Amino acid sequence: MRILLVQAWLGREQHPVLPLGLAAIAGSLAEHEIQIEDLNQSRSPMEKLRSVLADYKPDSVGFSLRNADTTSYFDRYSYIPLYLEQIELTSRLCPNAYIFAGGAGFSIFAEQIMRHSKRIHCGITGHGELIVDELVRNRACGLYPGGKGEFVSPRFDLLSLSSYIPFEKNLALGVEVNRGCDRRCTYCSYSAISGKIVQERSLELIRSDIQQLAAQGFRHFFLIAPVLNNRRARGIEVASMVKTINSGITWEAYHSALDFDVDYASFIHDSGCTAVSFSPDGGTAEQMKRMGKDYDPVQLKSAITAAVSNGIEVSLNIFPWDAAGGISGMISAFRNGARWSRLAGPGLRRLRFSLIRRLPATPFAPAEVSLTERIPMKEFVKPSAPGMIAFHIMKRIFERDMIKA
Repeated sequence: MRILLVQAWLGREQHPVLPLGLAAIAGSLAEHEIQIEDLNQSRSPMEKLRSVLADYKPDSVGFSLRNADTTSYFDRYSYIPLYLEQIELTSRLCPNAYIFAGGAGFSIFAEQIMRHSKRIHCGITGHGELIVDELVRNRACGLYPGGKGEFVSPRFDLLSLSSYIPFEKNLALGVEVNRGCDRRCTYCSYSAISGKIVQERSLELIRSDIQQLAAQGFRHFFLIAPVLNNRRARGIEVASMVKTINSGITWEAYHSALDFDVDYASFIHDSGCTAVSFSPDGGTAEQMKRMGKDYDPVQLKSAITAAVSNGIEVSLNIFPWDAAGGISGMISAFRNGARWSRLAGPGLRRLRFSLIRRLPATPFAPAEVSLTERIPMKEFVKPSAPGMIAFHIMKRIFERDMIKA
């Protein structure tokens, strides 16, 4: 069977990201003929899709939607309408092809997308490597949760890897380490997508991925895990493995500030870690507690100090507004964010202030999401008009982005 796997065009120029999920899906379809296309790599994506469909004549087409929208209140753009347009085009040009859909962006709004589109035969939420073969063979219809269990080695040989190398410092290249999240941050839908139980990928598979990609010229990797140090020992063992591969490889990952001390920071830095991202979410102790964080501002300050004192850059994301804290809580959150950025000093890579989005499968979920509008998900937890003015002013004053090339 000829199967075409498509990384959907997002519609706007941005840094490309290696379609790791599709490479893993391809790795589970060994008995089929597979082709992967990342339409974001084309200057004429829709024409490229038409050309590939005409030349390849696939029996099945799988579309991955990496992101649903920009997530930003001040840059509100949805990728879903264009995703549906690409599926519609495929259905017209290949009327007999079996169309299945997935990806992180799809998974968040899977039920709404499936109800809205009549062209998708099957939708898969979460990780689909272990079930997609059976679904495609049986031309199954409906929405299916991704399988759990063994990890699959991605088919990097089906990708044009060199085109992603210039963007490796922009997180273009991911290597999966863990999946699933057992934390309960109130705004986050990750555990609903990827599972509430943490699954740790074997060090052998992680090593193999890094070695394959390093052989193609990559030197900087994003180690994919909701929280790399979900177990401190896990973070250390992954760092130890990377250190044994060779010198010159650098990496970064999301981390919790819990148990992130000087010894841990020194160890991962010696293995090549150049940056960590913390998501305290709240800007005050009260906000962090309400958002379900398992650490507080004191622990965050300690983690920031540990990181930057060891030459590791720090990124922070904060939701300064929540209804319980009110305007005074928001002002305190902005002030604390500014203090944390000053604490990081030259080691600050990024400081972001955002509004909480009302995502499905979270306590903030909206009653309904309309996909007929250009922005399918436009609801945010936000203050009144005067509060929004204050939010905008303080965001402009305090937010910083210092990513180094």
